[in-house]
Amino acid sequence: MDRTLFQHPGQARVSDLRFACLFVLLLASIWGCTTPQLPEVPPATKRQLLSGEALFGERVAPAEPIAIQDSSPEMERFLAPLFEIDSRRERLRRLVRRLAEVGLLNARYDERLTLSAAATIEAKAGNCLSYTNMFVTLARRLGLRARFQRVAVPPTWGIDGDLLIRSNHINAVVPNMRNTGLGQEFVMDFNYVAPESSHERWLVSDEHAFALMYANLSVDALMRGQQREAFAWLKRTLIEDPDNADHWVNLGVIYARAGVTDLAEAAFALAYRMTWRRQSVMAGLATLYRQTGDAERAHYYEEKIRRRRSRDPFYHFAVGRASYDKGAYEDALPAFRRAIELRPRTGIFHFMKGLALLRLGDEKRGLRGLRMATRYGQVDDYALRYRADLEEFLEVDPKDPNARIIARVSSGFDLYQRPGFAETRID
Repeated sequence: MDRTLFQHPGQARVSDLRFACLFVLLLASIWGCTTPQLPEVPPATKRQLLSGEALFGERVAPAEPIAIQDSSPEMERFLAPLFEIDSRRERLRRLVRRLAEVGLLNARYDERLTLSAAATIEAKAGNCLSYTNMFVTLARRLGLRARFQRVAVPPTWGIDGDLLIRSNHINAVVPNMRNTGLGQEFVMDFNYVAPESSHERWLVSDEHAFALMYANLSVDALMRGQQREAFAWLKRTLIEDPDNADHWVNLGVIYARAGVTDLAEAAFALAYRMTWRRQSVMAGLATLYRQTGDAERAHYYEEKIRRRRSRDPFYHFAVGRASYDKGAYEDALPAFRRAIELRPRTGIFHFMKGLALLRLGDEKRGLRGLRMATRYGQVDDYALRYRADLEEFLEVDPKDPNARIIARVSSGFDLYQRPGFAETRID
């Protein structure tokens, strides 16, 4: 999953890429008809942006690269039984089975845990980017041409303190499998709910994926209040992938939060000229201009973002979740209803609306919302996150040896935790 951070006036600041597999980008909020002119950014200003001197009084070295795909003794022991298999199909099949046998298809998912391949195997934990990198590394060690693949799923949103986090998705693909009986390609998706076939997908380079990992580490440091560490990881990110606008937006947010507004504007201007997907850039600019008292330009970008967010059901869902998590269930309901109005057949929207109604004492409509949730898709990941809430209202089977049944109600609503969260497409 990848994340983008947006700075959101009166509610949250924002960041991008973490892969739900997660990545991260930092942003700001937005409002207008004449397009404001952004400054040109000469090479000297770009060097100043990357030095960190304006933030910390001295040049900041980039964080040391991590051994993202290095091997380890445990990895070699894991792969040892598979090296002598001749068939590509059988090597791939046995790799997936081996992952299941050692518990790596049912391991702990932690969206803030970005680890190397070897560390993911050792910890049996990580976010979807960690697990995807682990699979790509293992597959390549077996001679399979595994690649990273971005997937244009509708983003999910979360709020952490003053950061509004938009999570996007990445998975792994082994192409050219048509002669093995596995179809044109094999997709390994470490996510509770596999993307729909209609979602746009595109292969990305290792440098792109590795930069997303470093960006995640930067955002995690920022969320802990470790500004210098966040900057160092982001500097490493930009060394790996200097042409990804999201990373320059994150840099702009770091400067804006520190009050270094001229360099924040320069970072946003660089990002704006790199991409046509400018929502995060405009969010950063809007908050920056509001911060500096430039009401006209702030209003221009705020209005653009307001219009886009008003049509984004996942944004309304994030606002509802933020209210729900603070115990403001009455405030959460309108946001969940608006999300459902915009995208009626999305299970997680009905799930959270149902929980909010249960919290407000409306058991009949609350249980109806949960039933609607299962009708429109899997909601296992949200059921796990809010298991304690479910247990307050629903009968739970504590004796199930596989811990598969999360909750059951007499009306027939059943919710299951999948035994693993990988889409393998292997018989």
